[in-house]
Amino acid sequence: MYRISSPSLEKAGDGMAMGFRAGAKFVDMEMLQFHPTGLLVGNSVATGGLLEEGLRGAGARLFNGLGERYMQRYDPQKMERATRDVISRSSYLEIATGRGTPHGGVYIDVSHLDHGFVERSFRGMVERCRDYGFDLVHDRVEVSPSAHYHMGGIAMDVDCRTNLEGLFVAGEDGGGVHGANRLGGNGVADSLVYGGRAGDNMADSITGRDLPAISETQIRELGAKWAQLLGRDAGENVFKLRRELEDLMWEKVGVVRHDTDLRAAVDELSALKVRAAKVRAPGEASSNPAWNEALNLMNLCVNAEMVARSALLRTESRGAHFRQDYPASDPACLKNIYLTPAGEDMTFGFQPVKFTRMAPPEVGVTTHENDLRHH
Repeated sequence: MYRISSPSLEKAGDGMAMGFRAGAKFVDMEMLQFHPTGLLVGNSVATGGLLEEGLRGAGARLFNGLGERYMQRYDPQKMERATRDVISRSSYLEIATGRGTPHGGVYIDVSHLDHGFVERSFRGMVERCRDYGFDLVHDRVEVSPSAHYHMGGIAMDVDCRTNLEGLFVAGEDGGGVHGANRLGGNGVADSLVYGGRAGDNMADSITGRDLPAISETQIRELGAKWAQLLGRDAGENVFKLRRELEDLMWEKVGVVRHDTDLRAAVDELSALKVRAAKVRAPGEASSNPAWNEALNLMNLCVNAEMVARSALLRTESRGAHFRQDYPASDPACLKNIYLTPAGEDMTFGFQPVKFTRMAPPEVGVTTHENDLRHH
């Protein structure tokens, strides 16, 4: 969905797009996390692959294209050990203001650290860089913020149930687990914990129940819907159209957002969704990359629109969501944005965040008996 991203190309938000078409309710779709250090490898699909945060924890330094250690401008105390969102935003702003590297990034540098330590402690990162012709141990390497993890998703309860009977979600398809910002490593914990809970609860939910009737008509209709692309001789090139979507999301719904860009993006996405439905993918269904990409593109368009429209509604900056026109957090916006499909359109609602243990300073001290600040 973004020009520079860490997931492999076939990860197109299929689960969330299917949930949308089925009528599932979504939450926090504006909250998308960018990892600070994705490799820049030209037009290769390897661009966006991550260099782990342990490098910065061990003492890696970040430099802009002018050779300045630019985190001094944004977080002079934590510097390169600032949080993901701060580092990503700072790097993006350096690049956007013309202080980037030749390939549109910034530099990460560990060459001042003991070379043997780097080789031993970050063997995988060293080898990944070498695979693409870079020397992490002895030289600076170009990196960029990289779209990495979606905190938003289908709204679920602690048992992974949704508003749709029989639909359970877990992992990155589910929303609301991480709030506005995810800590490193918690994505795996999320998948393990809620994946297990979803499986257990799915099994419990069908125990003793009869199998529902299967609609052969519905199956044929769905098959015909997705296969109609195969019979077209005319239509746009799906690969070029996906690149257009990625560029649009990177430039207007990316690390740094603004009302003008978001409104333009919503309009452009609406038109792009129509164009995506008319692409051509000639040939048979089997071994047809264009058809696979067409299905990916249509699902990506659904997800992109949910992100853009939710981001437009959150008129503040919070967690991974940064608005250049609203750079501060607003206590009045301390609410979850819920999205409900309405045919091809969508409706939105706001619900105040419920604090059962601890509240942030902006809303004052809670009186809940489990408020950790009273212990």
